[in-house]
Amino acid sequence: MRTSITDLLGIRYPIIEAPMAWITDADLAAAVSEAGGLGTIGPNAGFKTVTTDVEETGERLREQIRRCRELTDKPFAVNFVVGVPGWDRQYSDKCVEIGIEERVPVAIVSQGSPLVYTDRLKEAGMKVIQVCSTVRHVRKSEESGVDAVITSGTEGGGHSGFDQITTLCLVPQAVDAVEIPVIAGGGIVEARGLMAALALGADGIYMGTRFMATKECPAHPNVKRAILETTDTSTMAVRHGTPFPVKDPNQGDRGFVEERRGSVRVLVNDFVRSILEQKGGILTFEDALNAPHDSESNVDSNRTVDAFIHGNLKNNSITAGQGSSMITDIPTCQEIIERMMSDAGQVLGRLNGIWH
Repeated sequence: MRTSITDLLGIRYPIIEAPMAWITDADLAAAVSEAGGLGTIGPNAGFKTVTTDVEETGERLREQIRRCRELTDKPFAVNFVVGVPGWDRQYSDKCVEIGIEERVPVAIVSQGSPLVYTDRLKEAGMKVIQVCSTVRHVRKSEESGVDAVITSGTEGGGHSGFDQITTLCLVPQAVDAVEIPVIAGGGIVEARGLMAALALGADGIYMGTRFMATKECPAHPNVKRAILETTDTSTMAVRHGTPFPVKDPNQGDRGFVEERRGSVRVLVNDFVRSILEQKGGILTFEDALNAPHDSESNVDSNRTVDAFIHGNLKNNSITAGQGSSMITDIPTCQEIIERMMSDAGQVLGRLNGIWH
């Protein structure tokens, strides 16, 4: 399958693995790239302990980049999450510095303005793809010089837009708004989603939750089991940030600026149900994912690590997309992509059969 995205990135299939904190490590990224897609190394990938040391954060990323290169000679990406000045910008600055030093081929930039890093990354020879959640952000990204954009529909697991625009509505509007390639993200887990995205005008897909339930993903077996047990109503989106841009990083929810505020989609498990019962059906971002304020900065106090790496879902939830209920097995990345390509042909055959 050939699209402008496969040509741009030098990959065989227009399938990009969406980064997920802690669990999209070098091994998973390399497996996706070897299978013909584009694997992505995510934040804190490959490690099981929290660090607040900027230099250590950078060296951890360097280690993952080098390991990925040992495992594959195919293109891969690194996710750079744009930090907020005065809060966590020093971490993203360091990660970008390491990515440039290690000559990463593709940068996927998220949760921040494309004006921050695009020029530096492109000058270093990287292909730059910006994750966006509104048409306005798509246009701003094109004006900033990125090579492609990813539309983050609210159906997706993890972070998406505050306005919670669906993939079906966001993708065609984004395609009409810009000349650069658009990659569709949000709720896509199999071939029908891939073909639907292409029909909407996208040139590729951005898929996270489906790769969570793979043999190569380092997520705990409890997490993979939880994905397999979901139904169509097993996830909910929780907003974070404020409806308006926050100029003071010390005010508002975690200092979220406009492009970093949004929604996070979580799995509704017994932990979430207990909170909903206690709080009259209201679930906040802090309730769902943040560690308690009086906890220590270690692996046991970070809910994301505790859930995804240690499998403690009794006191945590996990982020997961609405497409989770269509995931019924735990194959290899190779098997997923081969299956999608085979099934895509069947979908196309069906469409050809009904077109008169």
